[in-house]
Amino acid sequence: MMRSLRDRKSVGVTAKRALLAALLIGGLLAHDIRAWASSAGASNSIRWPQTLRIADFILSLQNADGAIIDEAGVNTVNQDSNMEYALIGLGAAYDATKNPKYLDGLEKGIKWLAQREEMTDGRWKGSWFYVFAANSPDHIPTSAGPGITDARGVDATSTLFAYLLYLDQRLTGSDHLAKSYEPNARAALDFVIYHNLATDGFSQSSWHLYASDKQWHLYTEKYSADQGDVYLGMHAGELLYRDAHYGHVAGVLKSQVPARFFSASEQRYGLGIHEDGKLDTSDDGNSADFSQGYLTWMWGDGVQNRAAREWLQSKVQPDGSIVSSPGKPGYSLNVAMLAMADRALRQPPPVKSLQWLMNTTFDVKTGGIRHSPAAGDEHELNNEAGFFLLAYLEFLPFN
Repeated sequence: MMRSLRDRKSVGVTAKRALLAALLIGGLLAHDIRAWASSAGASNSIRWPQTLRIADFILSLQNADGAIIDEAGVNTVNQDSNMEYALIGLGAAYDATKNPKYLDGLEKGIKWLAQREEMTDGRWKGSWFYVFAANSPDHIPTSAGPGITDARGVDATSTLFAYLLYLDQRLTGSDHLAKSYEPNARAALDFVIYHNLATDGFSQSSWHLYASDKQWHLYTEKYSADQGDVYLGMHAGELLYRDAHYGHVAGVLKSQVPARFFSASEQRYGLGIHEDGKLDTSDDGNSADFSQGYLTWMWGDGVQNRAAREWLQSKVQPDGSIVSSPGKPGYSLNVAMLAMADRALRQPPPVKSLQWLMNTTFDVKTGGIRHSPAAGDEHELNNEAGFFLLAYLEFLPFN
């Protein structure tokens, strides 16, 4: 499988009082209650003092050229589209604070990505390699599985680039970057349409270089979360460039994914659809959970989205952690996904779970957040930091 992240992808007065009562019953510390009460119903508010430490953690991983390494101590950039998710988080931080350093980080990152997009080779125009080096223009050949020596043309990587340009325009009110990189954005979206989309309208993951024949082959797995990534980019392209073709692709995904990728028996989204056409409903405690929050965050109310959010909510433990698979730890990212789903469905935020995360996996020294509290799982990834910002800042993908 391709994606390490996915495989390891206005409150009224009455509502305010109900929320405060619930917090008091839950026994939260008084300063946490005051933080939530003072900002209830206000957009772009900072509800936790640690939030901007997370944004600064992302900036600490960004070099002068704009590359954001996947985590401290490595040279790899944008594996699993990591950097792009981190940049969305910086956008959320700027939206909340209007601090120019977060906008600067976002725009430097966009420019760095544009410089590494393939724009001359007709076959691969509009795509990126799977992994790049931080301090050189080269990509790093990386295996995506047995018998595979490299990967490129990841659907999420191309489409998220277009979404980043939309995000910049939304935050600044200027279409300067969107116009400057319009050829890049259109090439990226067109690559996915003509090279990754299947006849059913769903996106196939990526392209793999086989060791056996030294040829590139389409990896036809249709990840649930990837359909969301492609929707973000296509809808962004529609809004930016008034292109109905991109809007059509986005519309098909929004209308068809909730039915096709949702398991009626499990009452949640599956990980994806296999090459044999079967829905994968496996759960390692993190992979399947991601789609429940991510797809709900972008599409909001709907029968499947409400059920997916309820499934995730049912996995909340007494201490606030979220454990969906017996024997697995409470992954930090699961908390972010529940908070994002709650925001999209206008539910009260999962305060106890958010507090658990800050008490358990937030690194007070770096501002990063550990993948889980389990021993040996100390990774503090830039993409997950981006999702935590979306969660704590209650940021939605479109106005």
